[in-house]
Amino acid sequence: MQEAILMLDKIPAVIEFDEDTAVQETDTDKKPFPYDPTKADIDIREEKVSIYEYMRRYKRGLLKINPDYQRNLVWTPYQKIRFIESIVLNFPLPPIYLNQKVDGSFVIIDGLQRTNTLIEFTTGKFALKSLDKLPDLKDKYFGELPNAYQAKIEDKQLFLYILKPSVPISIVYELFDRINTGGTPLNKQEVRNSIFEGKATILLKELAQAERYGFQKATDNGVSAVRMKDQEIILRYLSFRWFDYKKDYTGDMSDFVEKGMQKINDFPDSEIVHLKTDFERVMRLTFEFFGTKNFRLPTTTAPSTANYGRGAINFSLFETVCYFFSTETDDFLIKNKDRITQNFNVLLQDSTFLDAIKTSTNAKSKVISRFDTAKQLLG
Repeated sequence: MQEAILMLDKIPAVIEFDEDTAVQETDTDKKPFPYDPTKADIDIREEKVSIYEYMRRYKRGLLKINPDYQRNLVWTPYQKIRFIESIVLNFPLPPIYLNQKVDGSFVIIDGLQRTNTLIEFTTGKFALKSLDKLPDLKDKYFGELPNAYQAKIEDKQLFLYILKPSVPISIVYELFDRINTGGTPLNKQEVRNSIFEGKATILLKELAQAERYGFQKATDNGVSAVRMKDQEIILRYLSFRWFDYKKDYTGDMSDFVEKGMQKINDFPDSEIVHLKTDFERVMRLTFEFFGTKNFRLPTTTAPSTANYGRGAINFSLFETVCYFFSTETDDFLIKNKDRITQNFNVLLQDSTFLDAIKTSTNAKSKVISRFDTAKQLLG
């Protein structure tokens, strides 16, 4: 937002960056909690494992450390060394929270810094510099420690809280938000990418970053990759593209896009290729039609005024326009290019459509309204 403010100082009428989706996400956050804590408990298991066994799970690929949010690994070398020293001194350690996936692997909810430190130290990535209480171990790597110290580290018991696969994802979101102690908690899309790791996460990253698919050009680099907002906006379009928004959308955007990720994970490779082809086509055509104003909500509704600007990328506008282009043929679009371009400006001045993309955007009535209005005016 600071960058956007600086940009506004230079070009008052133009907003370059995508609109914040925090307001949109709160629509679903107001839903009742998925269980009554006086009548049932969520399925969280307690388990004690040695560091040796915990590292063995990592080597077997059962501990998922998603490289897309390893940017959150912010511990300094001193913090890492102090943590290892605490283990040797047999000090109590805080519990680690894991979310178990249906394939038996685990996503780390809280404990990413500690887990990464254990991996790095036991694999010889750093030595014990600046020790406070154990100067005899200074400058030694794990493999250089006396056997008694190596055994003491490997035998240290870790206390794990494990959320079983039956725990609703809304609870997982809540735990990520409340429990995470490693800096900035992951947002919903970052959590989704860790839980639904597979074809969907690979596809979203590729569509967002690869120049060949045209996303950055079509949006004029207007959607930030920070906190995976670029992948979130693409996921929303793909979900609406491959589900029936009138039948399948219930008003819960998080649930809707999570089902979208599950669906993509189950697609055969041929369908993934089809998704990429469709996405590239839509990005190319929308940019040819609307240029740098593509997917943007103008700062005013009157194009002739002096303060008219191309505005910010709007998530709801993106998915709506993309859906229209994806469901029409090239022949229809090309033949009617001038008319569609003119009607795009009409659409952005339509009070019903503007209401549907600006307020309570996750409500089912608003979703149906904006898709139907776009189809009627553009088509």
